[in-house]
Amino acid sequence: MVKKPVGQIAAIGAALETLAARHKVPGAALAILDGDQLVEAVTGVANLNTGVEVTPQTLFQIGSNTKLYTTTLVMQLVDQGEVDLDSPVRSYVEDLRLADEKAAGQITVRHLLTHSSGIQGDHFEDFGRGDDCIARYVESLKDITQVHPPGDRFSYCNSGFTLAGHLVERVTGLPYHQALRDRLLKPLGLSSTTVLVEEMVGFRYAAGHAGGEAGRPQVVPEIMMSRASAPAGSITSATAADVLGFVRMHLDGGEGPDGSQVLSAASVKAMQKPQYPMPGSVAEKAHIGLGWMLSEWDGERVIGHGGGTVGQLSFLQILADKRFGACLLTNSTTGGLLWRDLAKYLFSEFAGVTPPRAPRPPKEPPALDLSLYTGRFERLSQTYEVEVVDGQLTVTATLNGPLAERMPSPAQKLRLRPIDRERFYVKMPGGEALATFSDFDKKGRPGYLFLGRAAPRVVEEPAKAKKPAPSGKSPGR
Repeated sequence: MVKKPVGQIAAIGAALETLAARHKVPGAALAILDGDQLVEAVTGVANLNTGVEVTPQTLFQIGSNTKLYTTTLVMQLVDQGEVDLDSPVRSYVEDLRLADEKAAGQITVRHLLTHSSGIQGDHFEDFGRGDDCIARYVESLKDITQVHPPGDRFSYCNSGFTLAGHLVERVTGLPYHQALRDRLLKPLGLSSTTVLVEEMVGFRYAAGHAGGEAGRPQVVPEIMMSRASAPAGSITSATAADVLGFVRMHLDGGEGPDGSQVLSAASVKAMQKPQYPMPGSVAEKAHIGLGWMLSEWDGERVIGHGGGTVGQLSFLQILADKRFGACLLTNSTTGGLLWRDLAKYLFSEFAGVTPPRAPRPPKEPPALDLSLYTGRFERLSQTYEVEVVDGQLTVTATLNGPLAERMPSPAQKLRLRPIDRERFYVKMPGGEALATFSDFDKKGRPGYLFLGRAAPRVVEEPAKAKKPAPSGKSPGR
């Protein structure tokens, strides 16, 4: 029989403190939902430069967990008959332009909420902090290309969710922050959740940290990302308890704490319905729903998400049918290691379920021609050079564009160890992962590398032969 977390607060707090110290996480906040009971624990400091301690009221950046909130706002409009999931986005954002005009007309609202639009996902440009910043961001998409055709597959897409947030603005006539506050946060009593810096300064606030693997973590030089990507999760800040307050509504069939229907039960169910398989997941039956990431742990249905900003990582996993789950907010790039160990303790000890780990490569590796996997794969903000080194497949991952300027870091060299033809085990600085290859051609060369997002192979144009210089003359300079 599993224990109840409400009676184990001291043990949970001790585990959090021990694991945070082990993985060099300066500060963390944990909230656990068990039925209708909420348990909280915190550890460490919000900012190593100031030494201010983390409390349950400390705000952390929740990153891409925000996508669940943006999806909920869109689904409220579906409930009201103002938005149809399978209508083109241009039905609501008439002036949408992309580099691929055909794709711009084909992308539906459902594509945005399932990361299947194909829009290059990591377009991070800053358009100030005015109420028009999201609209200006969407206008800038006119130069952004496709990583795949609309509806072709799942590929994580921040750009698509920012566009979904602007759709909310267009339909409601409200700036995103006001629609979020008036239509979702206020009805749910989430008073500590905000996307406005001027509100954040009224709280104790966590700063991101990096460098934990090499030694003492340091506060990152840029605390806040651009407000222009707020609907995708660039700036949203909250307490762990507030995040679970949002989740509780989804577990209660869309009802708020006062019994009012914030979201229809039909939309709650629709958001948890699998839409596209998610390659690279270590969990069984991993799919994207509408916003939610769906999977199974030991046969139990799991809904969740996660988020990462500059030096902050957040984690949210819920056993929907057991009404048990946890939200962990951390202010370090090593937060994933903390979550890996803490989640194993929490879910096995208090729910009888073990979180999955990445499958290990077999002792005898499969017979593969690794040379077929080599080449350059590229998506917006990230380039992968795949080569065979000393008989092993390696990837050099390099950030590029505005993201590289904002988060300067050396190229990562990763070793890919084959599990089978498509899946390769990767040990990352923040934990374990699976890299997957797909779309193999007749020669056996993959067309896509999926490592968090889909990156298509770059096809090198054959060099054109130079024309010989006219007789008796030198080539032009």
